[in-house]
Amino acid sequence: MKNVLVQIVPTGVKAEIGGYVGDATPSTNLLGSTVDSIIVHPNVVNGVLLNCADHNAIYVEGYMLDKFLQGEIALRPVRSNKVGVVLDIGAKDKESIDLALDTIETIRANKGVNIIGYEFTKKPVGAKAVKTKAGAFVGEMKDTSVFIKPAKDLIKKGATAIAIGTMIQIDKKDLDIYFKGKGPNPYGGTEALISRTLSKKLNIPAAHAPLLRLEEMEAMLYKSRVDPRAAAEAVSQAYLGCILQGLHKAAQPLPIDKAREDDILLNDVLAVVIPATCMGGIPALAAEKFKIPIIAVKENKTILNVTADKLGLKQAITAENYLEAAGIALALKKGISLDTIRRPIKHVKEIK
Repeated sequence: MKNVLVQIVPTGVKAEIGGYVGDATPSTNLLGSTVDSIIVHPNVVNGVLLNCADHNAIYVEGYMLDKFLQGEIALRPVRSNKVGVVLDIGAKDKESIDLALDTIETIRANKGVNIIGYEFTKKPVGAKAVKTKAGAFVGEMKDTSVFIKPAKDLIKKGATAIAIGTMIQIDKKDLDIYFKGKGPNPYGGTEALISRTLSKKLNIPAAHAPLLRLEEMEAMLYKSRVDPRAAAEAVSQAYLGCILQGLHKAAQPLPIDKAREDDILLNDVLAVVIPATCMGGIPALAAEKFKIPIIAVKENKTILNVTADKLGLKQAITAENYLEAAGIALALKKGISLDTIRRPIKHVKEIK
């Protein structure tokens, strides 16, 4: 029997842990040490040029992860993927394109990732970050076919995973607030929109990274001390680096009826770990439906307040922090009843 955890940190909601760039990676690696594999969606471990997830972290884009948790697909671990890269022609600055191409070569030379090539979109993608009334960020664009077509071309040329880099229009004020640790990541909602669209349309692993104009790069690189969680962005704008590493061995989706013994199925999931105030999404609701334990982490606060109590979720187990969540995961793996570890320990009740 395989033991698999799923680590969820919704993007664009100012999660205290994982709301920045790769800062949920230590928590993910801790949780992953208790099981055979831990499934993560890209923004949990993406850290600009860095991707420091342990070898047993399985990189799965959010749309595919939703499908997996709804029992609609299986996941097949791979030795490696052939990665094709789509670049936004809207990135007009030569410096931005040069940085993207140098990042591709860096990851090839240092990680041995098989990157088959890149293709530009015919028109600017025109992606825009939009702030909701609740203070979270979502994405907006007019025509998704702009990046779908070059992605399809790359697949025809052998790509089994797609990385995409685009410009994202963001209010500078929102970006400054984020760097000070006082607001959500404004990139996240747009990134999720683009990667989910690619995954849904193409049925292969996909991930998005922002491309910055020269003035944006300069403004970010020469900032004074920033929140430690945002520091990776203050020292590098090579965002493509983390997603190329993630896609290198990202699991491939496949129909349930074609699954082999070594593939990962919903039945292998030991628990889903989610911030305690973010229970309204498909991961928590699917876990509740299929009676999979949900480890709700209180310390990972967000700007939302959608709790297990408000939704009446019976599968939720509260953990004060990720240290406690790892202990709960280990107890679940060992088949140890949690009420035998906590005190006071109550009498068994007569069932009438």
